[in-house]
Amino acid sequence: MRGLHARVELDPATRRRALWGFGLMAGGSVATLLATALASVLACSPGAAAVAGPVAATSAPAALPGGPPPPDAGLPMPALDLDWRPPSAAAGDTQELALALAKHARVGLFVDPGVDADGDELDAMRVAALVGRLAPDTAVHSITAGPGGLAELIREDPPLMPATSERGRTHWTTPDRLELDVARLHGWAELGDPAVLVVGAVGVDTPVWRQLSAGAAVGSCDPLFAELLEGQRQSLALLEPFLDHADEVLATAYASELAAVVPELEQELAEFGPERERTDFDGPGWERYQCGRRYLEYLQPFAGCVAAGVPEACPTTPRLFLRGSARIGSIEPSEYIPSDCPRRLDRDYVEALRAPARAAAELAGDHLDLRWMILAERLATLSEVYGALEQLCTPARRRFVDSDLDALRAQVAALGPLFTRVEEPAHDARFLANDANFHVPGVGKVRQLARYDGGTDSASRALIAAAKQLSGFARAHGRCVARPGDPPLMAMLIDTRSAAPEFLGFYYAEELWCGELGPL
Repeated sequence: MRGLHARVELDPATRRRALWGFGLMAGGSVATLLATALASVLACSPGAAAVAGPVAATSAPAALPGGPPPPDAGLPMPALDLDWRPPSAAAGDTQELALALAKHARVGLFVDPGVDADGDELDAMRVAALVGRLAPDTAVHSITAGPGGLAELIREDPPLMPATSERGRTHWTTPDRLELDVARLHGWAELGDPAVLVVGAVGVDTPVWRQLSAGAAVGSCDPLFAELLEGQRQSLALLEPFLDHADEVLATAYASELAAVVPELEQELAEFGPERERTDFDGPGWERYQCGRRYLEYLQPFAGCVAAGVPEACPTTPRLFLRGSARIGSIEPSEYIPSDCPRRLDRDYVEALRAPARAAAELAGDHLDLRWMILAERLATLSEVYGALEQLCTPARRRFVDSDLDALRAQVAALGPLFTRVEEPAHDARFLANDANFHVPGVGKVRQLARYDGGTDSASRALIAAAKQLSGFARAHGRCVARPGDPPLMAMLIDTRSAAPEFLGFYYAEELWCGELGPL
C-alpha cells in the first residue's frame, strides 16, 4: 500500500465507505483512502478514552429507527456485453520483427541448441515456420549451430534498452555496434545469406527482467472494469441511505446492550485497578493479577464508548460490511490477552464484551428490510467477482483461443442481469450467526458476528458461484503456459556483410509460437 498522509481530509461518504469495507475497484488510491478514513474515525472517536469510575447502566433501549422505503428495482449495473480480453504478457513486438525480415529475400536462421532442448512447443523447425508466417516472401536457410550456441557468434551481451512503441508494445533499441564473429558472418554472406536471424534464450536476472518488462501485454480488461466501477458507483449511491440506516440500527442496539454490561464488568475488575508489585502476591496470585490488569485495559475503550454516549463514533460498534457477502462485524481492541486468563479469573471477559455486539447483530437482523438486504448482499458479491477478474486480468505468460474467450465474455455478460434482477426474498434468506474473522483493506481484521445469506435461487448465490468459475478459467483454458523462470528469447537480425545488427528484439516463447494461435 502507498504511504499515508496524516492530514488528508475525507468527506463523510468516504468515511462511511471505509467502515462498510467497500473500496473494491479503484486500486491503491481507494485502499489508501480506506486506511486514512479509518485512522481519522478512530483518532476522532471518544471511544478510546478511559473512564475513572463506574458507568451507570442506561434504561431500556429506545425503539430502533425506521429505514428508507423498500427498493423497486435491482442494482443499476451497466451491460457487461463488451469487447475485452485477459492480457497475455508480451516481451516484444512481432510486427517489428516481421518488418525487419521482409526487407530480405533470404535470411539464414541460426537457432541456439537450447531452444530445441527445452522441450517446449517452440523449436528450430517452428522458428523457421514462424519466419514463414511473419515474412512469407522471405526464403529461410537453416544454419546448424555448434554446441556453443549463441556464444559462438555473439561475443558481447547486447544492451537492454526497452521503450514503448506507438502500438503500445515493447520496442528494444538495436545497438549500433556489437562484438560478433565477423569471419563467420562473412562466410555466410558468401554462401548467399545477406542477413542471419539468430534466436536463443538469454539469461537475465529475474528482478532486472521484471523491471524491464513490467506491464507489457496484449489484451486488456479496462472496458470491463470501467463498467463494473460505474455499476459499483451507482449501486453504492442507491444503497447509501439503507447502509446508513443499518449502521444506525446497530449503533442504537449496541449502545443499549453495552451500557447494561460494562458497569458489571467494571465492578468485577475493580480490584485490579490499584498498582501492585509481584512481592504483594504468593503463588499464582501474581499471574491472576496480571490477567485482571490486561482485562481492565481491554475494557477501557468499551467504557469510554458508554461514557461518551456517541455509539456511531465508537470503534467497537458493529457495522454492516460488504466484503464477499453482507456481514455484520466489529473492530475489536488489539490488546493481547493470554489464553489462560479466562481460567485464572473464572470468566472470559473478551467474550463477555462480545455479547452486546452479538445481541445488536441479532436485533438488527430481525429489523432490517430483507428487500434492501438482497441488494446489499448482491453488491457485496462484486468483491468476489472483481477478485476473480483481477487475477484473470493480470498479465501472465499464457494464451487463449478465441472460442474460449467468446465463452468467457458471454459468461461475464450474464452477470449483468443477475445484478439488476428484481427478486423477492427467498424462504431461507436470513442472517446466520457466524463467529469468524475477515479482512477489510485499510481497516484490518474485523470480527464477524453474522453473515447474510440470500437463500435458494438468489442472485447473490449465483454471483458467488460465477465468481468461483471465473477464478478457474485461466487454469482450465490457458494455452502454452510458461513454467516459472522460463527465460525470454532473443531474436537478432544481423547484416552478414557489415557484421552489424539490423534488429534486436526479446520475446517469450509462447509469444512467437503457440500451436494454431500464431504469433502474438
